[in-house]
Amino acid sequence: MLQVLVPTDFSNNSYNALYYVAKLFKTKECIFHLINVCGVLGNVDIETAQVESTQGLDAMTHRLVRDVGNNTKHHFEKVSLCRNMTKGVADYAKEHPIDLMVIGNKAKEEGANIMFGNNAMQLVREVKQCPVLIVPLEIDFKNVDKMAFISNYANPIAEENVKALLFFSNLVDSSLVPMSIEEGKGTDAMAKNKAKFLKAVSKNLSKEVVLPVFEDKVRTILEFVELWNIDMLCMVYYPHHFFLEFIGKGIIKDLNTKLSVPFLILPDRPK
Repeated sequence: MLQVLVPTDFSNNSYNALYYVAKLFKTKECIFHLINVCGVLGNVDIETAQVESTQGLDAMTHRLVRDVGNNTKHHFEKVSLCRNMTKGVADYAKEHPIDLMVIGNKAKEEGANIMFGNNAMQLVREVKQCPVLIVPLEIDFKNVDKMAFISNYANPIAEENVKALLFFSNLVDSSLVPMSIEEGKGTDAMAKNKAKFLKAVSKNLSKEVVLPVFEDKVRTILEFVELWNIDMLCMVYYPHHFFLEFIGKGIIKDLNTKLSVPFLILPDRPK
């Protein structure tokens, strides 16, 4: 049974992430772990916060049933955590057999204190046990016909991440579109990593796209997503290599706020 972790602050932003993944996995047996961080230890009104959190989680599941119907394949674990948000969610993911975490990105119209701002990026760094799917605010659900995977293949793609990509691709009968950003001459090791990856996903593979960077990487990626009608964008998070550039220079933040499609971030796993 698929185990899906969905942190929520009861905003439309976080509800939309739950709605999207419930539709995405409508034919799959799933346990959704709905996590609300209701406060931190030492809060003098922690009991009230816990009651409000429990009520909010109940209301969220009722809203989902109203919107998508009662899916007997879906089950819910509702948890109120009274601790630091990032550590609480990350520890919960470590302590349970979570297959995927789903969060919403931060919308401009939502308040500055919403949990899915910088905290979303902190969760990407801290949660290493499973992929993280970031869902844009209030996008209309559509089938994932094309999944784009971006890498420069400086590191080999871990077997677990290959399995994750194939799982998502097979789930909705989508094709996998490998995308490379042209950044100069590659190495023999990069070519071998790429060839091994393409062979591993060959049954789901679409035509590879190699794009030169005309202005900046964000615009290059966004234009690619639009022109190729990409339904989901995928990357691997490497703390000390390719992905670090995206985080360190704020490019991933730009992608996160500007993408109009879900963004699947795969953790750096042992090769």
